[in-house]
Amino acid sequence: MEQDDFEPMRKHNVYYPFSDRAEWELAKFLCDNLNQGQITRFLKLLWWPLSFKTTKQLFTFMDTLPKVPQWRCTPMHTDGYATTHPVNLIWRDALEVVHHIFGNPIFANHMEYDPYEINNNGEHEYREWMSCEHAFKIQDKLPIGATIVPIILASDKTPATRHTDSLEMHPMFLTIGNIHSEIRMKATLHAWECIAYIPSLEYITNSDYAGLLEARLLLFLQRFWHSCMDMVFEKLKIASHMGEFMVDPMGCQRYAFTPLITHVFDPWKFREFQEAAKKVSLSGIHKPFWRDWKFADPAVFLIPEILHTGHKFFFDHILKWCKEVIGANELDARFRSQHKRVGTRHFTDGVSHINQMTGREHHNIQHTLVPTIVGVTSPGFTRAVCALIYFIYKAQAPTFTDSSINSMSDSLSEFHTYKHFILEAQARTGTSGPIAHFRIPKLELFNSFARSICKSGAIIQYSADVSERLLITHCKTPFQRTSHQRATFTQQVVNIIHRQDVMRQFDFYALLCQQGISLVNVMDDEFDEVVDMDLTFSWIVRVVPQEMQCFQAIRPVRNHFLKGLLSDEANAAFHVTIAHDLADRSATALAQLYHLPNFPHILSQYLDGVSGRNSPFHSRLLKVWFKFRLQLHSRLRPCNIMPSQQVQAIPPSNNYPYGYCDVVLLQPTATAPCIAQVRMVFTLSTRGSQLPVQLKDPFLYVQLFEVTALPEAEPHIAMYRVRCSFYTAPDGSRTRIGKIVRLVDVTHAVELIPIYGTTLDRSVTSVTSLERYDDFYLNSFSDKEWYHTLHADYI
Repeated sequence: MEQDDFEPMRKHNVYYPFSDRAEWELAKFLCDNLNQGQITRFLKLLWWPLSFKTTKQLFTFMDTLPKVPQWRCTPMHTDGYATTHPVNLIWRDALEVVHHIFGNPIFANHMEYDPYEINNNGEHEYREWMSCEHAFKIQDKLPIGATIVPIILASDKTPATRHTDSLEMHPMFLTIGNIHSEIRMKATLHAWECIAYIPSLEYITNSDYAGLLEARLLLFLQRFWHSCMDMVFEKLKIASHMGEFMVDPMGCQRYAFTPLITHVFDPWKFREFQEAAKKVSLSGIHKPFWRDWKFADPAVFLIPEILHTGHKFFFDHILKWCKEVIGANELDARFRSQHKRVGTRHFTDGVSHINQMTGREHHNIQHTLVPTIVGVTSPGFTRAVCALIYFIYKAQAPTFTDSSINSMSDSLSEFHTYKHFILEAQARTGTSGPIAHFRIPKLELFNSFARSICKSGAIIQYSADVSERLLITHCKTPFQRTSHQRATFTQQVVNIIHRQDVMRQFDFYALLCQQGISLVNVMDDEFDEVVDMDLTFSWIVRVVPQEMQCFQAIRPVRNHFLKGLLSDEANAAFHVTIAHDLADRSATALAQLYHLPNFPHILSQYLDGVSGRNSPFHSRLLKVWFKFRLQLHSRLRPCNIMPSQQVQAIPPSNNYPYGYCDVVLLQPTATAPCIAQVRMVFTLSTRGSQLPVQLKDPFLYVQLFEVTALPEAEPHIAMYRVRCSFYTAPDGSRTRIGKIVRLVDVTHAVELIPIYGTTLDRSVTSVTSLERYDDFYLNSFSDKEWYHTLHADYI
């Protein structure tokens, strides 16, 4: 910043070339939200005097702001093949981009520079890349004192248009492995940079020779892609051999080497390329871009990728096997009937009709598939499916030890032991009928997971979820603000992206100058508890909170541990609103409203136990909420705070004939979990004499479930089986057993899936499924956090 040509001007006016902060904010708004035509029309309005009068002048002003790594446009040769449009590679020098990312002070608290080893109960722990075998192997070959700056690449292609004309974009993204994975895994934290847009080639061919040229053109496309990569990474590859001096986020100079450690990509026309190469007696690309990149080994940097290898495999194969056995209508009906929880995806229309889904939707189906198919599929079939989902869940852990890697591999071995049940059910089918083998490339890739974790760390950190999101922010969204012209749309997208990067950098720089603060000097001030927050915004919240409203960022997860109710061990936080949904109601009136005839008697017994029989609190009115929020620390990353979960306890009504009440886990009294359905959230009114401490906090009226079978009793599903707890009256009538507990006795929000049997009662809906069935499975797959908690504490 200090080397910028206009820095002397900014000594007097921080926002130069804009007249003041207000004009800068307006200019930023126009560039962020309007296209050129809209900006032109806006500036023609009768407005107060502005320093810029036209769109061109506004963009000129933006071009004078301190620079980020510059984009370039290079004409590319097509070896005599005629194309419909000129071919230009739009790119940035990858080494300049690495300098920019490595020296960004925002990442100062989230960087690693040297390999290290973590010992967990006598076992090596694999986490970040720096904690793994490959990092030590490279460090041993570098000069003493050298720093590894590991390069991570991601590439993909995406259609820029939806229904008109086939315009495609092929971006390449880059980040560095020094930045902690939980920062790199969030596209909104700007740890990734786009470094190139590979041009899409369209050839002019004579139809008489189209078949002959097709194979050669496909081969040339692959060679062309690698030659583009050679140009982009030329200096970065030199740095991997010779080293490069780089300034880290704290301003210290380091002698850095830049090995390629990961390339995440979705194979593009891979099968077609193999066939074309075979026709001309080639086994592959003869000059891959990594050939002269020191330490680059395809056997290492081509990491198994969980989105396409895991979740996409689930959708393409496991889900289809289940459809074949159960039937699409029955499977859809079961998904529709499951209890809908706030914050989780509910498939109101079923799952069989959807041809294309996102990775998140694949994962959401995984949450409930196993207990959903029980009763129709054979135990062996269920066990094979369950083993694969176990494998996918275990593979997504952020840390591993040798034991957990073996456990993951055991789940894969268990699938192979029971997979013949899938073939016996003729669930694996193709266009010609049943398929009698499991020769599936993605299934074969599962065997490489364990090796990759030992060499390169947890594979979840290399998921393509980030690059899929970057395709939206760097291709599809900016494309909507272009002229949609084939010859120029990529350059227009680049201009928009570049301008956004410059504005984001200058916005923060201007704030620092205006406040007279040095970013580096305060970056060692960290939160003890981490919430999901934009790094720049988190710094603003701590240092200059009055500026929060002036910056656009994803707002952080609300931390209820700061002001909410805490459990006895302070490992859970609870939040209820200040305003009650119902106020000053008697216990009898609430019993009628909620259809809970035993509530007054149970409340009286509870008050007797706390304040004695003659307590004045028996007649105290009650205040009621229809929901509360529960917040926990992450089991996988204990320093992180999870987003809060909403737990509902809605009374009966026309829409909810039995009420609408979620299920929770209470503080256990034995080794088995204590499961209850929340029927009412209430507290005693503060009107009258002062309440004792034991009666001040909110309470829950819950109805209990009893565990009827442990996971080992049904190894094909390995879940707790539970049943509603009933009290049988002398006249033979049954009543659910109720209990009053403190709100802070809740430990988790959980999910119960009905045990459907062979056929679902089609009159059951998501509103009534928890009331119409008595027997359930405690779903261990409801989310990754609960999966690991349940298996660590109860199984």
